[in-house]
Amino acid sequence: MKTRRLSEIDLARLAALTPGPQLEHALRSYDAGGGAWSYDPVRSSTSDIVGANTPLFERLAQPPWEKIGRQIEIACKRGEVQAQANLEVGKVLFEGARRKGWSAVHFPMGRLPIGITETVRYWSDVLLADQDGVFIPFFDHRRKDGIENRSIRQIVFSMQHLWVRERHPDVSEARLAIIQFPTAKDTRRIHVEFHREADLLPYAEIDKRIRIVYETWARVLDERRRRAPETGTGGPNPFGF
Repeated sequence: MKTRRLSEIDLARLAALTPGPQLEHALRSYDAGGGAWSYDPVRSSTSDIVGANTPLFERLAQPPWEKIGRQIEIACKRGEVQAQANLEVGKVLFEGARRKGWSAVHFPMGRLPIGITETVRYWSDVLLADQDGVFIPFFDHRRKDGIENRSIRQIVFSMQHLWVRERHPDVSEARLAIIQFPTAKDTRRIHVEFHREADLLPYAEIDKRIRIVYETWARVLDERRRRAPETGTGGPNPFGF
């Protein structure tokens, strides 16, 4: 049975938990089917939204929001709710990046191999810069159940440091950042959380935590599979078996 992949944000939330009963309880309560839609359309348009330039090429005119918005809308295949949510955070980022005076550049970063057979991306292929210098952003578009506390941020920042700063001398001093879109009076806004308060974890510790999460997740899925005949819930289900 193939173990269903966990999203980056959910994986960070779970890796921040204490192995044992706490982690097992969280995974037993976890909806493996995920939500009805995702923020992948707006995430795939990040470079256009922040106006990222390609090094060694002449800077092109940045596309207007109307063009980017149409691009995002076309990519939304899960109905009006997905389109509205993706367009909302996309426009907040578009306007916020220009209001804050950010500059952006394309910087391919690949995926970090971790755990048993997993790879993750806690970054986009862009570097941003403000008046204080360059930073490496990860975008958390969720309204809730996102990167919401210090322990989860420690997981994300540690992976950013290990895969981007340690592998690329040119950005070894870049700041680590998580960009979120919290709701205030039914309106989304942009909030940037920079790394400043938690110690960074070494690769061995991060790798161990990811392995434990997926090993526990595999056991939970196996328990569900074995219980299915007893409850008469055989047949196709969201867990991939």
